Amino acid sequence: MLFGFLSRSTVDFNTTTSIPSLNGKVIAITGGNAGLGYETVLRLAPHNPSHIYILSRNASTTNAAISSIQSQIANCCPITHIPLDLSDLSSVASCAAELQNREERLDILFLNAGIMLVPPALTAQGYEIQFGTNHLGHFLLAQLLLPLLKHTTTLPDADVRVVVLSSVGMIFTYGRGIEYEGLGEAGSAFRAAGLYRYARSKLCNALFAREFAGRYSGEGITCVAVHPGVISTGLWRETFGERDWGLLGEVGRWVAMRVPVVGFEGVESGVRGQLWAAVGKLGKGRGEVEGGEFYTPVGVKGQGSWACYDGEEAKRLWGWSEKAVEGYMR
Repeated sequence: MLFGFLSRSTVDFNTTTSIPSLNGKVIAITGGNAGLGYETVLRLAPHNPSHIYILSRNASTTNAAISSIQSQIANCCPITHIPLDLSDLSSVASCAAELQNREERLDILFLNAGIMLVPPALTAQGYEIQFGTNHLGHFLLAQLLLPLLKHTTTLPDADVRVVVLSSVGMIFTYGRGIEYEGLGEAGSAFRAAGLYRYARSKLCNALFAREFAGRYSGEGITCVAVHPGVISTGLWRETFGERDWGLLGEVGRWVAMRVPVVGFEGVESGVRGQLWAAVGKLGKGRGEVEGGEFYTPVGVKGQGSWACYDGEEAKRLWGWSEKAVEGYMR
């Protein structure tokens, strides 16, 4: 399963012709001002959604991204920035409150933003920075927006989706799992330790999607986790291509240098997985979107590490996360 994604039969998905009308739908995306997030907004905006919200930290960068997108699309839908710092749960709560004040529905929520291999640090609330940003901030955001998502399921022709950006990089937990006792520590500056912390956060993303689906699929909300592919301009290639990681680096470099040959080479292609997850046909068959699954591009399930399919660990993570954010729930 470690390198199973190197050989796969993928779903045919075109970022222009495969996206149906999004008329009347409200979409929110974290980190929609750059990279895959920007490309997601660019590809969805022409299909007539009611409104797209970009949830991100930097107002100037986001406003520039919005202007760029609107300049490329005739009669572009409204696109609005709402400030969000995922490393501060207070900011997450404020962001969710503003979105709820603005809208009466939320059809698609992309939990897209993330950081990788940043220097050791803690979030505003004292959690390891990669875990806190990539998982815990998104966990709280989804919890606070849940009433809006649930309400949307009661509307005519509802199709509510939550798409979580994860990564096959979760394999670099080295079988250690989540190690909850270390979540309040910044951790070592040793690069392999930083890679573990990133992998742990990506494992959490996949486990979150599994448990969210288990809780809310029956209420009409489809939640999946996706790996976008290894993009030639992305973090894996930058991380492993030029640094000395010893034996670990040899493994990582082998993956980073070869996967783009059979995978994606740019955000224009890499975005297909999360777009497919947001608009593809629901079901359990090939090419259909099934809640709780982890997908490699495009639409291939069963390619995650063994740990991301552990239902008991997903429940444990959910319970731990609930306690961590309970002071910010309304």
